[in-house]
Amino acid sequence: MTELNKVFESYWLSRIDKYRHTPRVNFGVGAVDKIGELAKEIAKNTKCIIITDKSLRKIGLIERPKKSLEDAGFTVDICDAEAKEPEVEAVKKIIKIVKGKDYGLVVGIGGGAVMDIAKIAAVMSEMAGELEEYVCPNTKPLTGSKPKILISTTSGTGSECSNTAVVIVPNVIGPIKTWITGDLVLADAAVIDPSLTVGLPPRVTAGSGMDALSHTAEAVLSLQANPFSDALSLKAVELVFQNLRTAYHQGNNLEARWNMALASSIGGTIISYPWVAGPAVLCHVASEGISAKYGIPHGEACGVLLPFVYWYNLPDAYARRKLIKIAEAMGEDVFGLEVKEAAQKAITATFDLLEDVDLPTNLKAYNIPEKDIPAISEYILNRAEEMYSMSQYNPRKATLENIKEFFNKAFKGRESIGL
Repeated sequence: MTELNKVFESYWLSRIDKYRHTPRVNFGVGAVDKIGELAKEIAKNTKCIIITDKSLRKIGLIERPKKSLEDAGFTVDICDAEAKEPEVEAVKKIIKIVKGKDYGLVVGIGGGAVMDIAKIAAVMSEMAGELEEYVCPNTKPLTGSKPKILISTTSGTGSECSNTAVVIVPNVIGPIKTWITGDLVLADAAVIDPSLTVGLPPRVTAGSGMDALSHTAEAVLSLQANPFSDALSLKAVELVFQNLRTAYHQGNNLEARWNMALASSIGGTIISYPWVAGPAVLCHVASEGISAKYGIPHGEACGVLLPFVYWYNLPDAYARRKLIKIAEAMGEDVFGLEVKEAAQKAITATFDLLEDVDLPTNLKAYNIPEKDIPAISEYILNRAEEMYSMSQYNPRKATLENIKEFFNKAFKGRESIGL
């Protein structure tokens, strides 16, 4: 076999290998009211703990699923926390609570952070040792989990359908995001009820929507993308562009909320495919490196960086072809345009969407000091391979110089790239 054949064989063997979806997804208005019957099929016993956040409990959003569970014969404990990112010490306290009782079911109700905490607590309550032993890049094998049902109340992370759960840990540059991942992290069932997202605050709607867009657009841009993943991801990009503005400006529009919930769940599904690794493209690599350190909501960090990630990858021929497909999914007319001009439509459309939902289009708006850019760039470059193996997924090869240029452009904003 020639060396070239070996390269091709290695490449194609690394494509679609195997994957798992969330075993069961109940999607639709009113789905949350039927969780009790679903739980009876999944739970090991009738002792259940709901993990949520204080704000959702205060506004009564957990009452419908709680009643359904109780009507089905479950005793329900509630563990609520402050609505914020999942910091390791706070997560470990919740793991201890879940370990402290023979719960037959863990139910996570909330946005991405809450669902991630619920997934981690369900898994780690069945594991020996400390959480830090299992997070990337340590990745000690996971061997068990309590049954878990996830109920999403936002449309962004797709955590209800993903096999990954994020946690924030200390680092020399400040707090950073890492994660546990694997089939055991998948929920046994996801309940996606778009009615729970009606009335979501506009800023949360905008930020979470940009997270959903980032998951799916990055999956299209990934070097490991294929027709299967592209079909799902491009449809999700289309759904975001057709519905996020409406969901933001008309928060009670149930059709827009339904479509955004679908786009988000597609994103969570796609990022669980190891042969796509959408979030291993530069946008998630960079956003997860800065969001915890500078207190930027995850979806907003993804959103503000996404058009600059397109621009960063524009010199690559493969990336230009994929950006044209993304632009078309966004509803842009690229007929008759030169390749580069057509690809740039994805950049301008994303900037326009950010502006239309009142999100910043530069890092300066988030009070990131310009003097930090060299240190951030060096950290991200190292993290890209250690945590993400980014060179396998991002079209353009990363160097310290071009990563610095990327962050400098993102700091200055849209005008810096002339689009």
